[in-house]
Amino acid sequence: MAENKLGKGLGALFGDIALDDELTPINESVKPTTKTINQTEATTENGVQHIALAMIDNNINQPRKVFDQDNLHELAESIRAYGVIQPILVTPVGNRFMIVAGERRWRAARMAGLVEIPAIIKKFNPKQIAEIAIIENLQRADLNDMELAQGIKKLMDEYSLTQEKVAERLSKPRSTIANTLRLLSLPEEIQNFISHKQLTAGHAIRLMAVSDTQKQIAYARRAVDENLSVRALGELIDGKMPSFTSNKNKPAKAPEIREQEKILSRAIGTKVKIDGTLDHGKIVIGYYAAEELERIVNYLKNHKI
Repeated sequence: MAENKLGKGLGALFGDIALDDELTPINESVKPTTKTINQTEATTENGVQHIALAMIDNNINQPRKVFDQDNLHELAESIRAYGVIQPILVTPVGNRFMIVAGERRWRAARMAGLVEIPAIIKKFNPKQIAEIAIIENLQRADLNDMELAQGIKKLMDEYSLTQEKVAERLSKPRSTIANTLRLLSLPEEIQNFISHKQLTAGHAIRLMAVSDTQKQIAYARRAVDENLSVRALGELIDGKMPSFTSNKNKPAKAPEIREQEKILSRAIGTKVKIDGTLDHGKIVIGYYAAEELERIVNYLKNHKI
């Protein structure tokens, strides 16, 4: 059985892959000058800097593009009660800092109303920052399947790695790596469904068996609209459940409405469905726990909706 190398650092992950000097991690913490400490309102405690949140920027090349709002709210509540337990990792950029690892904690800390956050400051070059961000996110269990695929692809492109090498370094079967990368070949609309966890990688694998792109999209839309399981989607594709011909009199949902559904889903942080036309209809907001219902109600009240 392959040894699980996750969580053991970049050296363990890449093993015997030669990294040039430019990519070798710098282990010594950068000790900011008095000027930098004053500008960032940072204080030192046990080697960890406490940096003003206002002086920290996120990494625009962060592989993670979607942050689950429910999870962020939960983390924010935990931070309000116990503080930030694990420091984030940042690198100096001029008189400011950029996040290398820990953006979720940074976002939650701002949500919790903190003015500073514990951080470890180290100097990295751009390639190292990209590498660490990818590896950190690949190790996260809640990374969505599209982000995982994009992270693996970037890892392969940055270091000229084969699927076999990536599978070996991540202790995953090569078939898993191959299937994950295949998600990138799906139409953009289906990729968006997967990014927002409206469809899973299991749904995607069934859709990949459909050669016609328009049919792929039609099946995916129906799976989302009717909340079909992977098995139900497979039965639909195999002709074992009512096909689209039984709904031929039902008008297709306007692209503008689908776009509004996406906007509302991202804003509220949960699945939103619009039934109707551009002139009239109803909006259905999904929730899956009493706490989530309360959060949605508070969101709507605070935004006077």
